[in-house]
Amino acid sequence: MGSGTKEEDSRVAVMEGDGIIRRMRSETLRAAVLALALSAALGIALGSASAEPLFLSSAEQGSWLAADKELHFAGSLAIAASLRIEGRDTTTALAAAFGAGIAKEIYDVTLKPRRLKRGASWKDLAADLAGALAAVAIVSALDR
Repeated sequence: MGSGTKEEDSRVAVMEGDGIIRRMRSETLRAAVLALALSAALGIALGSASAEPLFLSSAEQGSWLAADKELHFAGSLAIAASLRIEGRDTTTALAAAFGAGIAKEIYDVTLKPRRLKRGASWKDLAADLAGALAAVAIVSALDR
């Protein structure tokens, strides 16, 4: 850039930005497909290994505003924001934060003591995703 007119430079910048967006969408799609495949494999493996459901009932998952959901939100926000501040791309930050949440839910399904209600919570996963997205939005807004 810089060798042509201001209008030409502007068009080149838009085309470069469009390529980044396309690459980001492609990486995000690949990460989503991988997450779904892993979730399906885990569900099949755990479903055949026990008669217990994979996810807790909605009532057993607690309120949307329960302290546990706040911790999931805050933890994912901290992970994603830290990675973005350190220069990692958005996809990496989101994948790492949400991946930590998925790992926690896998623990809840497989290793958590039965007396503490073993099972995953989709509300926890929603709080994880919301925290990660909030972090990316906040850091992006601060970068402008």
